[in-house]
Amino acid sequence: MMKWTLGSGLALVAAAVASAPAVAAPACPALRWTTLGTAGGPVPTAERSEPANLLTIGDRRILVDTGDGTVDQLARIGLDLGAVDTVFISHNHLDHTGGLAAVIGLRWMNQYPGVLTVYGPAGTRAVVDGIVASMATPGSIGFGLGTPPPRPADSVRVVEIADGQALDLGQDVTVRAAANSHFDHDGKPDARNVSLSYRFALGARSVTYTGDTGPSAAVTALARGSDMFVSEVIALDALLGEIRSRRKDASADMLAGMERHLSTHHLKPEAIGGIAAEAGVGRVVLTHFAVPPGPLPQFEPAIRAGIATRYSGAVDLARDLQSFDVGCRS
Repeated sequence: MMKWTLGSGLALVAAAVASAPAVAAPACPALRWTTLGTAGGPVPTAERSEPANLLTIGDRRILVDTGDGTVDQLARIGLDLGAVDTVFISHNHLDHTGGLAAVIGLRWMNQYPGVLTVYGPAGTRAVVDGIVASMATPGSIGFGLGTPPPRPADSVRVVEIADGQALDLGQDVTVRAAANSHFDHDGKPDARNVSLSYRFALGARSVTYTGDTGPSAAVTALARGSDMFVSEVIALDALLGEIRSRRKDASADMLAGMERHLSTHHLKPEAIGGIAAEAGVGRVVLTHFAVPPGPLPQFEPAIRAGIATRYSGAVDLARDLQSFDVGCRS
């Protein structure tokens, strides 16, 4: 009978480990889009959280826009901020950036390792600098651990990106940006401010995200051949009627400007169908619902009918905390 010793036990363990087959990398790494918040516009609603998304791409966890409530929505799906090291901002309207302070601040306060990188259009650095400046008082107070906390500025960095720029994030993950028409004035781009749409790719698979935009040839070109097209949508007539009813204090000029903005700087269902058909996308996922407060199903038939005038593929109306996977191509 073999006498058991610590040495012989360790030798058996080592032999077992050596003979065990290597754990291979997943044959089809994850490409998943999770709609953390699907509301559209700066008016909070009881039904939907503000615009925010989580992209799981390979081993990465990336936030794409960070509306108010982003960290709460991450908690609801069981993901802590230490798993997120990258944020992409489409444009610097507050409904898309209102939760960024909590993402940066709570990640810093929990002392998660690594630096959070925030990508976005021109102006993003000023937004992040303002958030970091607001953390001066918490930084001076410390965490009650007897040692000074790390500097808030050391926990985050900003990379401002421009129209047409391509990024290589490593591990076969690439990103391309295109300026869209959300900030156009009378058909002309704003010289100072840019709103970006993004195409995220893992090898041959890809997801294109419009952010906020009106009809745009640049977005159509960016989306061409994408497996998934994640788009905003507006129910224009219903929303304008709700605004007129709710804002009795609004001037005629204000209402006219609102109508002009909503009709040209956002996407109606027919326009989404046109982009999706021309770009030849595999699937449309709708989010950022610019509709009156209330249950979404009452608007669903009209939205689907409008898209179907041009596009016959699959269309999903996303809910908060819903996930959509892009599988590997056979």
